[in-house]
Amino acid sequence: MLHPVKSILAGFVALVVLGLSALFTFGQKIDENLPDWNDVYEFFGMAEEIEKGEVYDQPFTMSFLDVGQGSATLIHCKDPDFTMLVDTGEQGNDGVIQDELKRVGSKRLDYVVLTHPHSDHVGSFPELAKSTLSIRNVMLPLLDLDRLGEDTALYRVVLGSIRNAGAKIVTAKPGKRLVFDAKRSNKKVTVEVLGPIGDKDRQTDNLNNRSIFIKISYGDVSVLLTGDGEYAEEMEVVDWLNSEEGKASGVTGQATILVAGHHGSYTSSSRRFLAVVKPRYGIISCAKDNDFGHPHDSVLENFKDVNARTYRTDELGTIVIGTDGKTLVN
Repeated sequence: MLHPVKSILAGFVALVVLGLSALFTFGQKIDENLPDWNDVYEFFGMAEEIEKGEVYDQPFTMSFLDVGQGSATLIHCKDPDFTMLVDTGEQGNDGVIQDELKRVGSKRLDYVVLTHPHSDHVGSFPELAKSTLSIRNVMLPLLDLDRLGEDTALYRVVLGSIRNAGAKIVTAKPGKRLVFDAKRSNKKVTVEVLGPIGDKDRQTDNLNNRSIFIKISYGDVSVLLTGDGEYAEEMEVVDWLNSEEGKASGVTGQATILVAGHHGSYTSSSRRFLAVVKPRYGIISCAKDNDFGHPHDSVLENFKDVNARTYRTDELGTIVIGTDGKTLVN
């Protein structure tokens, strides 16, 4: 909901612009030239707040879980019946994930996306795999397993856990699209992969830049998650989107919600990337008083510059946003 003063101000401006539009359009249809609310918010540099409502009553929910200095996001849709987990946080957060699964009423994960091998993103997967939870598919980036350095041991445990769970491994490739159709409506869930770009020979010692970039859409609402992808990978993804291959794929970079890369580090969520994504909201997953200073002020400013309101797990704990495909509630 808007702050009362902002509501009055925005309403006044909308009326003024409406009047001016009427004066200057004469015989034209007035509504063709009238501003919508997004125009008013943008004009004043105001970031729109998410409405308050019964989140779990919505047909589609996005739970940005408080897993400390890590990342884990649970996506759930009632129709189509679909549940996806993007990353798991450090070891010991399986209980947080299981509790949220109970809240949304799901006993399975259709897809688990492990964006890259770092423990703060994959650490709790082995515990999840040992549980009674049904895990059907696990999406992984294309990696050279002989060049994982200190992350090798944990990642091999993760790979073993995937096998033991009987889950199918799906390799993330840019342009890959998964569509899940509803049975009782014309709504659908669309999952699109934007990165990482290229084969494993492009892998460097910085595994952040082999993160999966994944976008999930429901109706007019979409969320983009980029793991720990830094500026270099952000620009690779932008270049791919602008390439003939990227354009032919039909995938776009725009998203309603962007989960800030690398927990709000200055290495990610660059101005150039945000200019492509055009998010209305930013989610930052980090621990309170963390040793890295996340989120960095420059990232908060970058979101502010595109009129995107930020929500932080270090301040709010787990953040759950629901939608009917148009309106967001929190």
